[in-house]
Amino acid sequence: MIENIKFKEASKNEITLYTFLGESLCAVQILEDALSHSIVLKKTEPDQKKEADDLLKIQRKYTLGMAINIIKKESLFSKPLEMELSKLLTQRNWLIHKSITENKDDLKSDSYFEKLYERIKAITLKAHKLQASIEQDLIEFSEKKGIDMSKVKNEMKKYYQL
Repeated sequence: MIENIKFKEASKNEITLYTFLGESLCAVQILEDALSHSIVLKKTEPDQKKEADDLLKIQRKYTLGMAINIIKKESLFSKPLEMELSKLLTQRNWLIHKSITENKDDLKSDSYFEKLYERIKAITLKAHKLQASIEQDLIEFSEKKGIDMSKVKNEMKKYYQL
């Protein structure tokens, strides 16, 4: 019986929604990875490569919320950056757990799709901006430790087209 079920193909609006969702999920995952690296780099010394690699394996298993809790508990970032990450966590939780099911009856309306697209795109943009903030924070952290970051800065300029 189940083999004979024909599922409705995705509409144009649904395909656009799924594309925006995928882009946003990727941006948040990349941000999570940047957080994991930042936590590890701030908790280890340059000569502790093995310890850092081991800690990174553990850290990468943590959710965004767990990583933010570590950052807050250990004061690894500035308060404003902590707050922005916490705000994003709320939006990320909505994205993962409620964005599709919250008002599924409204998914027939073009205007609802537009509102949903805008909210999801805002999460994507925020994740990208926070990633850049974390990168900048790591550069400053590394320079305070006497590490030359000029090559990294040049690569970032190329990447971000500055």
